[in-house]
Amino acid sequence: MATASDIPTQGSTILRRTRAQKRAAEEAEAELAKAKANELQSKQIEIITSQSEEELTKEYELINDQDGDEEDENPSTIGTSLSINKSNTGSSSNLLAVPKSSTTSLTPDNDFVGSLELRPNSPALGNDYLTAHHVFGDYVRKHEVPRKVFHSSIGFVTLYLYTQGVQIDSFPIWFHTSFAVILGFDLLRMRSRRVNYLYCQLLGFLMREKEVSGFNGVLWYILGLDFAFSFFSKDIAVMAVLLLSWSDTAASTFGRAYGYLTPKIARNKSLAGSLAAFVVGVVSSLIFYGYFIPKYDYVNAPGSIYWSAETSYLNLYTLSGLAGFVAALSEGIDIFDFDDNLTIPVLSSMFFYVVITAFHK
Repeated sequence: MATASDIPTQGSTILRRTRAQKRAAEEAEAELAKAKANELQSKQIEIITSQSEEELTKEYELINDQDGDEEDENPSTIGTSLSINKSNTGSSSNLLAVPKSSTTSLTPDNDFVGSLELRPNSPALGNDYLTAHHVFGDYVRKHEVPRKVFHSSIGFVTLYLYTQGVQIDSFPIWFHTSFAVILGFDLLRMRSRRVNYLYCQLLGFLMREKEVSGFNGVLWYILGLDFAFSFFSKDIAVMAVLLLSWSDTAASTFGRAYGYLTPKIARNKSLAGSLAAFVVGVVSSLIFYGYFIPKYDYVNAPGSIYWSAETSYLNLYTLSGLAGFVAALSEGIDIFDFDDNLTIPVLSSMFFYVVITAFHK
């Protein structure tokens, strides 16, 4: 039985116990509120991230639906920088793998390549190596202006060499040599990250992301022209260059700009791009056969020009229409996923030879 002196002690004990229970309840309530806040924040982050990735994927699909020559790029690879608090270092010994970026912030709407890392030993091969893509943004990455200027300039250089009387039998050796040199560089940079980094810093403004860890697209360009110059006449070889240089560039430019307004006729190919290739193919033929060959006929060796109005049932306008057709066809069709830089000169030179032969007098 408790005495009168024990009552204050029992009262203080009960008071301390009550205070402890109240503190525990308050802490539990605070933890619960914190957990709810974290859950709400996580949901908001997921919504923002999914919306950003969805917008990027739509942008990628829109680009690929237009004639941009960007086959089989993975939108999830392009948008790896669209992550919030996702730390994935992604270091790998595989030189051909392109790990996800370790960035922790959303990228701007016009940035398609992720965050920039200026370290030669960066584990991310793709985005970090193409400094020009970050410096110039859409100018290089989306619209590929430097690449297109270089691509189309080959046609002008070819016409200039034609006016100087350069014969096509001197070209195959240069094609063989340049192909071997570029292939050697590609194999070397695939084995050395430092060499690959330096290579991409020098030529990155002409490259696509997939070429950082793969073969350079110029190899297919050289291979296609080597085929045309090695097996066909001078005029057919020159036309193969013009269709590759000008029609392909026109298809890419107009396909990206207006392809979403026209039906899709093949994988990554739109009617707008094919129409542009057709028009430029017709104009190219009219310019070459209608102006350059008559004006500079003295630079042509006997028998080097396969078509002439005197020896063919095809007139200039019919031949030019067929040139536009083969330009649109060879650019628009997809043959075993081969690069356009190979299929356009190969198919166009074969087409010209067969058609001119069939209508020869």
